[in-house]
Amino acid sequence: MVPIIISTITIITGLVIAAYAYRRARTCVVHEDSMAVTVDRDGFFKRLLPTGRHVLYPFERFDFTFETKTHLTIGQGLAIATGDGLLVNINWSGLYALQPDLITENVSQRLRNLPNAQKPIGRNVDILLRKLVGEVTVRDLFNPVVRDRLERRMTQLLTDRLRPLGIAYNGLDLQAIELPVEVVEALNKAKAIETLDGAIRQLDPTTREVMRGAYQLDEILHWDTYLPTPTRLTMKRLEKTAH
Repeated sequence: MVPIIISTITIITGLVIAAYAYRRARTCVVHEDSMAVTVDRDGFFKRLLPTGRHVLYPFERFDFTFETKTHLTIGQGLAIATGDGLLVNINWSGLYALQPDLITENVSQRLRNLPNAQKPIGRNVDILLRKLVGEVTVRDLFNPVVRDRLERRMTQLLTDRLRPLGIAYNGLDLQAIELPVEVVEALNKAKAIETLDGAIRQLDPTTREVMRGAYQLDEILHWDTYLPTPTRLTMKRLEKTAH
């Protein structure tokens, strides 16, 4: 009788240990501010697991996790054409968070793309920059009112475009705007001329006229240095062609 009892206890103990080991092996822990994606044995999407400890179903396995907290994304739009035909580089930044519950179609594919969310964000920002900046001039880009309106419009369009992808976009900020080298050169020369003109105005009338004459003579003799770089090079090529 005693051997039977001992055997029964041993079997029960073994079953309990086996069940505990199986449960532990089938447990998935999802860390804070994260979600996990599981798939079935054929690799198809099974379910989303929020933060916490979860027991996986039979033939279910853990696939990957992604963070749901807010992230900062930055980028730069290169050679963006303005309404007046100038090419500028525009630096931008924005905040976004991953919200898979926003996905309504192609769930499996779009879930797998969530860890690389910055790619569709950057692609859509670039498309919208080229479309909307083409409607304003360079001067408008430095106008706070126009710039604020442009940021709000882009934020709304980005929100609508990224929501079906499971990306909640929280706002776009336009940062530094880099002007073409020839434009910067022309602006610097214009500023230098304005500064020189202000200094000349403070001189007595006779000296002022002498300075203006000398400056105008220098401008006539060295006219090409007062033009933006592309125009200057173009004029020199035309001179060589004429000769």
